[in-house]
Amino acid sequence: MQKIYLTGPESSGKTTLAKRLSEHYACPWVPEYARQYLAERQRAYKFEDLELISRGQLDLIEQSAKASPSILIADTEQLVLYIWSLHKFGKLSIPIERRLKEQKDGLHLLCRPDLAWEEDVLRENPKDREELFENYKLALDVFELEYAVVEGQGEKRLQNALTKIETFMKK
Repeated sequence: MQKIYLTGPESSGKTTLAKRLSEHYACPWVPEYARQYLAERQRAYKFEDLELISRGQLDLIEQSAKASPSILIADTEQLVLYIWSLHKFGKLSIPIERRLKEQKDGLHLLCRPDLAWEEDVLRENPKDREELFENYKLALDVFELEYAVVEGQGEKRLQNALTKIETFMKK
């Protein structure tokens, strides 16, 4: 099974791209667990919540993987929580870092924030997406995770992602 993890700053098209890739490959996609978690609680989240969100995201991915699809698309993954713990709270969750180090089994598609910001009650950072994007690139390099940057609008973005995935799967 090939795992494709979508990662990157807020409002960089991860969910839209995950759905489109899932349709293209006729494979499952794993939604962002944080949205479900926060909707159920209807309160501001705390640092301690990140660990629970991390575990929930991993559980969703593992549940989807049990069906042994040839490709599994994950909308969000441990790197998002790693970056967010540092950016939002200025500290690191050791379990999230450990899970990130273990997440070497696929391709990370780093979504460039070259799309217009879309307002959402769960989004917080419209002004520093480029800085966050650079933090993602740095972390992907530090953790030696295989990744490719995805950019462009609409169909061009999808084609860009498909090209990166096809190159990855030929290895």
